[in-house]
Amino acid sequence: MSILESPTAQRNGQVMLCPTCQLSLKVGLEGNGEVDFCEKCQGMWVDNMEERHVLDLKPQVFTADELKRLHKYYHPLGKIDPVRYIPCPVCRQLMYRKNWGGHSGVMVSKCEQHGTWFATKEQIEKIQEYIASGGIEYEKLKLTLDGLENVNHKLTMETLERQKHDNYNYNRVRLYNFIGF
Repeated sequence: MSILESPTAQRNGQVMLCPTCQLSLKVGLEGNGEVDFCEKCQGMWVDNMEERHVLDLKPQVFTADELKRLHKYYHPLGKIDPVRYIPCPVCRQLMYRKNWGGHSGVMVSKCEQHGTWFATKEQIEKIQEYIASGGIEYEKLKLTLDGLENVNHKLTMETLERQKHDNYNYNRVRLYNFIGF
């Protein structure tokens, strides 16, 4: 990572502080994007608009079989840090913790309005590996398959309900015919 000319990160005229160490963040370049980082703990703040550039998100095309095969080889980070909610360096509101991308195994702190806090460079590298191995595309495939399964379940339940209703009406007509109505 390279440090830019303006070494102290600022937003809205205020110096940004590391949510972990409370030291001022420095401005640097990571990959193709600008980040704000803590020299002490090595945590990195990535603005929402920069995340795509820092993580090098590019559209990739995989077949469904390739995605399934690649997903087998991906191993989540495997580190379980104690849960701590930390403030956003921009607005100072507590951020929520989430698994980046849903299935990457990398827990980050997120401020919906401003950006994401990556506690270590290793987290960014692991997410880049996840993206390169088709993780985002796999998640899209999984969501699509889950959605189709959900639609199939609803149609099956609707069909069973319709059959039950039709059987009831059929038996009713047979009964009325039998007793002469």
